Amino acid sequence: MQNDHYGDELTLRLSGIADITALDDDLALTTFMRDLVTRIGMTVIAGPMVATEGGPPEKAGKSAVVILAESHAAIHTYPHLREIFVNVFSCKPFREADVLAEFRRLVGDFEISEHLLRRRGEEWPRDLAAAERLWSGRRAAV
Repeated sequence: MQNDHYGDELTLRLSGIADITALDDDLALTTFMRDLVTRIGMTVIAGPMVATEGGPPEKAGKSAVVILAESHAAIHTYPHLREIFVNVFSCKPFREADVLAEFRRLVGDFEISEHLLRRRGEEWPRDLAAAERLWSGRRAAV
């Protein structure tokens, strides 16, 4: 992992989930979110929070979110569809392989049907004084 950018955003759609048991379990999802952010080296400042979405089976599931000092991690589960939508947004680089490994621990096998990894802040300086000058210059231009 290189430190030539400020952070990463990973968006995934996981399909064909082998074991859907945890996808409708508040405690399992709470534990999972804690384990996930610990594994990728983030700091929890609020949550995890898990909410239930009712309705027809194809729209029903759970959403779990954790607010991080580095930004956030969120998942949306759809047990009936055997799918999970994922967003990990961070101002600190992390290893995608660690995120995927945690999902494999939670649900076993799956397919990655949508995948986007963006490097955030490649032009943003890691030095706080330089970042403040850049931010101030951009704010003055608005």
